[in-house]
Amino acid sequence: MSDRGFSFLPPPSHDAEIERFLAALAAGGADPGALESQVIDLKEEAGRRSGSSILPGEPQSDVVAKQLAAEAACFANTRGGGVIIVGVDDATGDLLGAASDVDWLRTRLYQLTDSKVTVDIREVEVSGVRLLVIAVPQAVEPVPFERKFQHRRGASCVPVTSTELLQGLFADAAADPSHRESSLTPDDVSDGTVAALRRRLAASHHQKSSLDLRDLLARLGLLYGDSGSLNLAGEILLGQRSSPALDYTHRPVPGGPSDVRVHEPGLSLLEELDLVEDAYTHHNPFRELTMGLGIVRVHAIPERSMREAILNGVCHRDWNQSDPTVIEHIGNELRVTSPGGFVGDVVVENIITHPSQPRYRTLMSAVRQLGLAEQEGVGIDRMVADLIRIGSDPPLIELTERPAVRVVLNGRPVDASRYQFFAGLQMATAEGAPSSEAAGDDVDVALLVWRALNPATAFLTAESCAPLLQRSPADATQTLRRVAGYRTSNKPPLLSPIPVPSSTPPAWCLSRSARQTLRAPAARHSAATAWVRERKRISSAEYEAIALVSQPTANTHLRALVEAEGLVPSRPSGRGPGFHYHYPDQR
Repeated sequence: MSDRGFSFLPPPSHDAEIERFLAALAAGGADPGALESQVIDLKEEAGRRSGSSILPGEPQSDVVAKQLAAEAACFANTRGGGVIIVGVDDATGDLLGAASDVDWLRTRLYQLTDSKVTVDIREVEVSGVRLLVIAVPQAVEPVPFERKFQHRRGASCVPVTSTELLQGLFADAAADPSHRESSLTPDDVSDGTVAALRRRLAASHHQKSSLDLRDLLARLGLLYGDSGSLNLAGEILLGQRSSPALDYTHRPVPGGPSDVRVHEPGLSLLEELDLVEDAYTHHNPFRELTMGLGIVRVHAIPERSMREAILNGVCHRDWNQSDPTVIEHIGNELRVTSPGGFVGDVVVENIITHPSQPRYRTLMSAVRQLGLAEQEGVGIDRMVADLIRIGSDPPLIELTERPAVRVVLNGRPVDASRYQFFAGLQMATAEGAPSSEAAGDDVDVALLVWRALNPATAFLTAESCAPLLQRSPADATQTLRRVAGYRTSNKPPLLSPIPVPSSTPPAWCLSRSARQTLRAPAARHSAATAWVRERKRISSAEYEAIALVSQPTANTHLRALVEAEGLVPSRPSGRGPGFHYHYPDQR
């Protein structure tokens, strides 16, 4: 077992070299030029010299961060990565000390390298002087700094073109760090882990479960070629570790004491996942609903959403950091915080629609074969649809400064009428009758219904829904037309068109039938105000459709809206076909 955890940082063999390096610095008189190498570099914090004097350093110096970001990008473009030791005069070997705050510096280096490099930083004390040891992993794609690409050659950083990098360093298995060779063999896998592995495969009805262990690992893609070793995906999943990869706590109420904690050293990740699954299953209440001739059990936090959030926090996290994936189960809320930022071009604003970009493809493949996670690219979709169907809000997904990705699932006791409504939705045929194509896990349907149930956003247009659907306005229009066709049994379509001029983009709202079934709150003033501010106009017919009120009521409320927004009539008579109100500068 290793306290390093399962990381893609410079190999453990570098640890002994680092210790010898630090011992030489402590002894004094060492030649820094003779100590620095392909994998280790010395740096003093920039901006602290004034003549022969060394000024006190600052915990948060952007000058220092930019200096070290350039070195980090250089090591990231180098096979095997490397280590920067900060706080040493690289000419004399004198110990100057490092003042940078560790958490701030880690976050700033991540930002300055375009979110492509996550370093691990630890503080060490040498002869009473605080130094920083920054371990930089090899990146999975070329990392520029200030539009320049460099890599380590000997004890120096030298320029290299991105084409050279792509054709060499990043053209092989380096593009998938989890495929690299590890130091473990199948003989290092514990009996408990082997048993857990076979149980998972048997539960997924895999014929692989009875295979010889080596054959089984080969079928799962967890061996490194013919070397006899596990690859790093195998080490992450099956190797024992002294520092747990997961830290699960359950609290019955926010702010209360925890009654369950899973943070067990000496286990493999697969065994930890079994313990966590057992813990959250026992603390996730459910309600039984009658659906047709059967009964379904619906949990306060949908089971597959909970499982997917935790597995995403394991598979997509950055294993260059030694921190565990933190799972906080508080009442009906689940918060999963996983070290590292998003992968590639994925951001919060496109996470639903962006093609899947696994950080560690070999690891993800094995996890899916074990039946631990959904098929690739649908995990977030399922979380969104599952939560909305029970009557909750979509998951909150955010990037913290550390960096880390946090996913929050706000569960609740299921809203039976809403759950049954979604279960009965089907796409209409050309003749208008429901077809066999059910809404099922259609995330677009869930998001649009969720938005339309909000009194402030009760209308649906391509402009207003495009960010929510994470699509272009043109694609959002097509999605709205498709979703409008869903219906239940012999009921009207899910969405009703809002009567707008043919020269303006179409718009919809929930049908009267859907609003009644879902007990939609009254929209009225807030939604009408949002409509005016988007369309720059409103008519009594538009108000009536959006607020679902009678014409006299619509006229009464419309007069108040006109006054509040400073709208003017489209014609002095105040009547006639096409009459509406608009802002003074809109015609």
